[in-house]
Amino acid sequence: MQIIRYPRKRNRLIDLPEDYSVLLNQASHFKCPNSSDDERKHPTLCLLCGVMLCAQSPCCQQQLNGEEVGACTVHATICGAGVGMFLRVRECEIVLMASKTRGSPYPAPYLDDYGETDPQLGRGNPLHLCPERYRKLLHMWQQHCILEEIARSLELLNVMFPFEWQML
Repeated sequence: MQIIRYPRKRNRLIDLPEDYSVLLNQASHFKCPNSSDDERKHPTLCLLCGVMLCAQSPCCQQQLNGEEVGACTVHATICGAGVGMFLRVRECEIVLMASKTRGSPYPAPYLDDYGETDPQLGRGNPLHLCPERYRKLLHMWQQHCILEEIARSLELLNVMFPFEWQML
């Protein structure tokens, strides 16, 4: 019999480094556990538990309920009961996932000195963690609002992404 002590700690997201280059260095050393070639994959960090995954690659696809799905989809099923919040490190973007078929991109909590995000790392300015933006992600997760945010994002854009979310 396990004793539960109160007050219990609140669930929280992993601690991210202040400097984004630390994450880029971690991603550069990441090797896919299922691939023998040295080709770099799309390293994706789970913000719920801190595991680095190989996303959007056929080498890490698995069967889930009789369907081939990507590593992030499988991990979200195990780690977050089907809901996931992932940081695509090389793209500097958050991916919100819910179930196997719904998801949306979301701005990363890293900003440059001008207070702007750098999606796809196109500008190359040094990026630093914005605590307010990361706190917003934490509240979204704690208040179970990821599904709402995905729906809102798809409504605002009024476009269904031609992206197969289950392959992420």
